[in-house]
Amino acid sequence: MTSVDDVVARIADLAGGFTGRLAVSAVDLTTGERIEWQPDVLLPTASVIKVPVLIALLRAVDAGAADLSDRIALRASEHVGGSGVLKLFDGGLQPTVRDVATLMIAVSDNTATNMVLDLVGGTEPVNQAMSELGLDSIRLHNAVDFELIGDDVRRLGEATVRDLCELGRLIATRQAFGTAVSATAEEIMATQQYLDQAMRYTLANPYARELGLVPPLSVASKTGFFTGTRVDAGIVRYGAGGGFVYAVANHEASDLSFLPEAEGVVLNGLVGRALVEHWWPADAGPAPVVPTAYEARVASR
Repeated sequence: MTSVDDVVARIADLAGGFTGRLAVSAVDLTTGERIEWQPDVLLPTASVIKVPVLIALLRAVDAGAADLSDRIALRASEHVGGSGVLKLFDGGLQPTVRDVATLMIAVSDNTATNMVLDLVGGTEPVNQAMSELGLDSIRLHNAVDFELIGDDVRRLGEATVRDLCELGRLIATRQAFGTAVSATAEEIMATQQYLDQAMRYTLANPYARELGLVPPLSVASKTGFFTGTRVDAGIVRYGAGGGFVYAVANHEASDLSFLPEAEGVVLNGLVGRALVEHWWPADAGPAPVVPTAYEARVASR
């Protein structure tokens, strides 16, 4: 079994070979053991900031100021570019509040995100919620507006991975404004379909339920991406019990592509695999991880 020092050394080696900056924070939900690398560096969140937006919405629901079953109209003027599908739909569609929140997380829908922000009252309720949880580095600066953001993703949101990881821990332990808010947040986070970062080299399966499968581990998370930036934060639970929360972010990579094997996503994947390998229960068999494409090619020679 690897030690914390072994894993940190592995992460340090990965950081040393990376063209940008890397930050990692992860906590075992059973033992409280921590693995961290540059956890207090303030970095852009990209779309991971949508988890705080979700928390602000669910807090409003819990207070009776919003209802997940209410329907809200999509206006064509609200269409936002980037990730998501609502930008492709005609105005007039009337999804429920829960539908919009789910789209914001499941496919990182930017139009849905701004609809949620309109519902909760803008950026301030999001930042206030994070402050009340003691997560002062997590800040949403603006709604999703690519003209405003331009080439600087920090204009959307910023945070330390320590605070992003702590938000995940509070959700996982039902301390993010209580059981109802936390449990619903994790349920919606579990719908995310983009498991191409921290979980890319594990056997996590976003379609396991539909396929009638029982995966060895399940993930409730949110990824974010921008040119040269990749961020991922979430909750990993093992089928046999236990698990961990994590946040990993990298920024200023020289690889500005959005290719499946872009430097930033591979880096976060290698970090995520190291965490699973370290914390996987010794009595549960081999860790549910897979080799990278490069390792597979080497092994086949």
